[in-house]
Amino acid sequence: MWNAGLPNGRESYGNGVLIVVRVMENMIQGEGEQVRYFMSEKKESVMLEASKYLEIVRKRAVKSQGLERVYRLIRKKDILLQAYINLYSNEGANTPGIDSDDVIDGMSLKKIETLSEKLRAGIFKWKPVKRIYIAKKDGRQRPLGIPNWSKKLVQEAMRIILEEYYEPKFSNNSHGFRRNRGCHTALNQIAYKKWTGVKWFIEGDVKSCFDNINHEKLLQILSKDIKDSRFLKLVREMLKSGYMENWKFNPNYSGTIQGGVISPLLSNIYLNELDKFIEEKLIPKYTRGKKREKNIEYYRLANHRHKAKKVGDKEEAKAILKSMMKIPISDTHDPNFRRLKYIRYADDFLLGFIGPKEEAIKIKEEIANFLRNELKMELSMDKTLITNVSQEKARFLNYEITARVINHKQTKGKNGVKQRSINGCIQLRMPKDVLRNWIRRFTRKGKPLHRSELVNLSDYDIVRKYDSEFRGLYNYYMFAVNVSKMNELNYYMAYSLAKTLACKHKTGVSKIWRKYRTGNAIEVVVPREGKNSLIATFGAMNLKRRKENFSSKHQEDKFMTVYNSRSELLKRMLADKCELCGKEGEIEIHHIKKMSDLKRKYNGKKEIPEWKERMIAVNRKTLIVCRDCHNLIHSGKYDGTKLTKV
Repeated sequence: MWNAGLPNGRESYGNGVLIVVRVMENMIQGEGEQVRYFMSEKKESVMLEASKYLEIVRKRAVKSQGLERVYRLIRKKDILLQAYINLYSNEGANTPGIDSDDVIDGMSLKKIETLSEKLRAGIFKWKPVKRIYIAKKDGRQRPLGIPNWSKKLVQEAMRIILEEYYEPKFSNNSHGFRRNRGCHTALNQIAYKKWTGVKWFIEGDVKSCFDNINHEKLLQILSKDIKDSRFLKLVREMLKSGYMENWKFNPNYSGTIQGGVISPLLSNIYLNELDKFIEEKLIPKYTRGKKREKNIEYYRLANHRHKAKKVGDKEEAKAILKSMMKIPISDTHDPNFRRLKYIRYADDFLLGFIGPKEEAIKIKEEIANFLRNELKMELSMDKTLITNVSQEKARFLNYEITARVINHKQTKGKNGVKQRSINGCIQLRMPKDVLRNWIRRFTRKGKPLHRSELVNLSDYDIVRKYDSEFRGLYNYYMFAVNVSKMNELNYYMAYSLAKTLACKHKTGVSKIWRKYRTGNAIEVVVPREGKNSLIATFGAMNLKRRKENFSSKHQEDKFMTVYNSRSELLKRMLADKCELCGKEGEIEIHHIKKMSDLKRKYNGKKEIPEWKERMIAVNRKTLIVCRDCHNLIHSGKYDGTKLTKV
């Protein structure tokens, strides 16, 4: 049996009796841990949870201490196991690289043991990734690199350690490719974190970020905190491993692999230097003054209004008030008042500036110079714009961002005094072109059309498909002030859905409405014996803007460990028992990409083999089998009759 717990990777000791091995391993400088390993009669070790290693790593990051012996952590079997648990459910995990034999299917504890030993012996080698292309929205092709499964597993182990160390060190203004953060936390930070009064938006985009990361600069950044030459060598060899395209090897001179497990994290580590430059250099430089100077003209009018009210001239006072409402209460051109705000998501960033346009241009130039000179990168000039918030809309994360200009409306502040507090507030809007493009998907020449690719599905699945698409769009734009505009899309999608169902049943749309309409929604109910009925509904959503400010829940000092080394799959693996024939030892894991794949015909047979029935019954994409059963499954010859319970 595989010995998961021993830190040196050797076989377990003893003759079957319960023993305790006490090991002192100074894995990380200054954090020596005493670890106990218990072995039963079956020689099963109780794994030291990966979270305990990661807790030590995180503590060193919080204390701004360097990290040593990272390579030793990478080759830990429980870290590799955790990497496998993180990756196995991903559909892309089953996509082969250049080596068709090195795939996730057939994964076993023995393979992890072998991979750990290769890393320990220093004979692990990176192979080139397989280059494929996927279509972008603008019609261009985006290159992706698909590594072999074992290389993907090592990348994930590296990512686990690096993420735990660098997460506390990352800027609170960075939101891309980070846990507990995303597009909505970035947008909420703009809407709720004192961006009110911003005059200029500086939209930034790093040109081909993943492709232009300088290898030497990245290694230099890593070496500031990571004092482990073996690990840095592993990173260097990974970056230089190249790719295969049309069976031709192409070297990598710069950039990280798009599609690689660790690439997003490495890009964040790289661009964190930009975050520090803006936060430590530019923001202090372009932030000054506690408040703006008073607008003399406003207070002159206020004095005249007071005199008019004092003598009882209400009409004059009213006219003066109208004039006052047209001008600001403070000096908007005060040279002693500046503010600079910053947010970044991956390689896109947005700055909000209070000050003259000339200084906004200088800020843009300083950022461009820093990227060029320090990070060896360039700004995408066609996407890096300076926008007047009162006249134009900035585009960030496919939202339109602008400021409200409302001089006539006053609200009472905390002190009871009426103020134009709404004026200058940031607004998030759903772009018109997004709505138009979605409507075009369900119409032709302005009229709803049916979707022929869905007519072979059940009524329940068709309604669910429409509902999931509409709900997904709403969930992304739910913070937009004009999200109610989606009612127009709802109309076209509802008629398109009715036409699709009518085409399937070869009937009229009116009959579909009579059969499935419930209020303003289309509802399909599938009764099930002994269970609750399945219900699919489209059109019952309340398209109301959400005003939830949850960005405060994701502060830089609050982390949640998301790793669980004792998952259900891990328990099944450690049971070391075939779930088909009951044989113990030499187990492997049979993987499939999708559960829907199980319902397809198998070698022309109408009946579903028992191993498929087993996976369908437990609704899992994995099956723990012995080597013999696994070979029979892949040869299409398995017809076993015994199914064991997990």
